[in-house]
Amino acid sequence: MKTRLPAPAGDAVRNAWRWVCVNDRAARLGTVLVFVVLVLFGITTSSIGISELRQDPADPLGWQFGKSRPIRSDEIHAFSAIVLSILATHGAPSLSPLAARADLVHRFPTDGFFEQFVFFDSTLLRAAGVIPEHMLFAAHWWLPSLILLLAMPTWFHQLGRSRRYGWFAAILIVLSPSNAWWSLQPVALIAYTLGGCVLMIAAYQRFKQGQRFAPAALAAVGGILIAGLPTFYAPWSLLLGLPVLIASTAWILLQRSGWAPRLKAVLITGGTAVVFGAGTLFENREGLQALFSTVYPGSRRAEADPQPFGRLFGAPALGPLQYFEPVGVNASELSSSFTVFFVWILVLLLAAQWRPGFRDSIAEWTFGSWSVLWIAWISLDLGPMSQKFPLLNLVTPPRASQVVGVLAVILASLLLSRWSPPDSWRVPLLAGAACALVTGYAASLLKAADLPELPDAQILLVPLAVGVAVAAITKYPQRLWPLALCVVLAALPVARANPVLVGLGDLRASDAAKAVAGQAPAARADGKLWAADSPALNTLLLSNGMPSLSGLQRSGPDAAAWQKLDPESAYANKWNRGGGYIFFSWAPGQPTTYETNDFDAVGVTIDPCVLKAAWQNLDRIVSSRPLEAACLALDSELQWDGKPAYIYTVR
Repeated sequence: MKTRLPAPAGDAVRNAWRWVCVNDRAARLGTVLVFVVLVLFGITTSSIGISELRQDPADPLGWQFGKSRPIRSDEIHAFSAIVLSILATHGAPSLSPLAARADLVHRFPTDGFFEQFVFFDSTLLRAAGVIPEHMLFAAHWWLPSLILLLAMPTWFHQLGRSRRYGWFAAILIVLSPSNAWWSLQPVALIAYTLGGCVLMIAAYQRFKQGQRFAPAALAAVGGILIAGLPTFYAPWSLLLGLPVLIASTAWILLQRSGWAPRLKAVLITGGTAVVFGAGTLFENREGLQALFSTVYPGSRRAEADPQPFGRLFGAPALGPLQYFEPVGVNASELSSSFTVFFVWILVLLLAAQWRPGFRDSIAEWTFGSWSVLWIAWISLDLGPMSQKFPLLNLVTPPRASQVVGVLAVILASLLLSRWSPPDSWRVPLLAGAACALVTGYAASLLKAADLPELPDAQILLVPLAVGVAVAAITKYPQRLWPLALCVVLAALPVARANPVLVGLGDLRASDAAKAVAGQAPAARADGKLWAADSPALNTLLLSNGMPSLSGLQRSGPDAAAWQKLDPESAYANKWNRGGGYIFFSWAPGQPTTYETNDFDAVGVTIDPCVLKAAWQNLDRIVSSRPLEAACLALDSELQWDGKPAYIYTVR
């Protein structure tokens, strides 16, 4: 009997290298490695390092490269502050008792069974006592991007498309200006649904092979991921997530295999999604009812409305947003995705006289039909009658126009992954010229209306770059360098849009934060409340788990709680609002007044003693200026935003 000798080290290395190089395994491993590094060092692109959230802006804690921008107020004062609050409490965030339950609109669990699983990404934050906070914050920040980057190529492969174009689509979605300027929200609103669909298709494939338990588990997990589809920012999550779900389900049902594996995968996934989704909605029925009953945004019904051409197609020319403020609109509202890809798609379908079949191209047909619907919504004036269109009337055309380009990116990538390179340059040049002309015209309109700082040279160079990239990919769809060129060009307009932050800034590590955090557990245990008079101080309290009357009202109001201040609900039109904030202004000896910005902010000017009479468990108020009132006694001072803040005991 011969003894087998160990393989030479060189063979082991070569075998390992071959294993890594199979398909896109190296890209997947690299993506996971980058995620791990970002998490270990607590690196994010959050704007919580903004000066107003520093104890001393001249001497900030930690390291930050780039500028935090006030335009990201929702991320700064709501999304990230809620995550930090969960890290501080190891449970539910310390939101205002004036507000209804906000689990659905921010994907965090309170005490419901189903939501613990559906909002698993926030449930994991409760491990803060075991895993360092900066790591959990970074993991929560990057998890949707990781899932998108890993799931999109797999989804393409499952549908019989090129994994390379799955990467192309995922990277362009991540690099979309709307994703950059909306703090990665579009990615978060499609990633989990996509991940669930990938698991559903994988379950079908394993059922077809005769497996039983493993595919059932995959389908169940996929259903839990899909159950979160109508949560968070529902208008975008439905716009982006529904076509992925419809296309994936239709693809399975249209396969030529036996009915049993198809039905098992769809029914187990769908049944789990319905049970967990309905359970989560039931657990949050009060918050949902409060949201639907608000003056804003619950009663708002949108109607179709043509959007400015420049804002629709100008995404490649939005680089100056990194350095200059737009006119008459903010950077987030101006941002969009690569809607110009619809022009590319049109050329491919018309000029090349190419028609995909239905059964084998159900994904393309689904995304194409869905895109036509939303293009009509943002391009046609259908008048008040369009307010009656279900689903569409929940999404204002400006919001739809900001992310509809994501559909274009996915659809174009699906088509290109099966595109046969033409012998001549006729179609590639036509596609490149069409996209260049549309981009150039959009850029010129942006300069005239919204971005006067847009250099004239860019109005020429950006369309030229778009045209070259489109022509090159159309001519050489199977080569890597045209895709890489397009990715590099897409990265330029957003490379400096976000800061790079290591750690959590001053919100958890500063002396002021530690002082608040030290008193928060006792306040929570005793049912005591604080209240502050500035957004920066409200965020400091929330981020450290301090129960506070001021702060966030994201779903809508708790009407009974507000009636302690307004017994007759005479000012309900002011405070019956969701998606926003509650501000107090201290006015000892003055009557109580209410104000609103007609959208999401609720302001209450009130005597602290009157507030104490309404809320007996009010224990402390924080004021940005010294106060004198019979019920107040100065307890301590802290520094925040480079200025003193005064903490008063309210008796």
